[in-house]
Amino acid sequence: MSQARHIPEQQATVLMEKEIGLRMEVLIPKMQEMAKDYNLRAERSPFRNVLNVSTNAASGIEITKNFIRYQLGRSEAKQSGANRMWSNTVRGKKFAVALVEAIDNLRGEAKVVVERMDAHLDTKLDNTWLHRVHVRLMQLYLGNLVRYQVFLANEGRRK
Repeated sequence: MSQARHIPEQQATVLMEKEIGLRMEVLIPKMQEMAKDYNLRAERSPFRNVLNVSTNAASGIEITKNFIRYQLGRSEAKQSGANRMWSNTVRGKKFAVALVEAIDNLRGEAKVVVERMDAHLDTKLDNTWLHRVHVRLMQLYLGNLVRYQVFLANEGRRK
């Protein structure tokens, strides 16, 4: 087992972004399938607000998931426009629930990234890196969901 050693923050951060980019190549097609399954074609997208919450410096994974749950509660109280997206149901699961689960599942992807970082850096990174990678994966996942939903909405208008 390799001994822990001091790794410059900048070096680890650059490696983290590289490894995250490789994982996103796997995650984006899965996200696109989920978006298609849930028929996320509304013109007005509620995702930009979720993305804003996820990228807020005072925010994090649990705050973002709680905001998604809040959106589901609002959508069930008021069935109109883009809010309905949160209640879309596929195989008995509402979209908001599926999205929260997808965010939780990103922790496994974060572990893969940190393990690959450990191997490249020949050290054992602490759990703060796991959390940091998980947050970054969530932000990129949601950002790509925003962009893909805009594509689906525009594709729906062309048909």
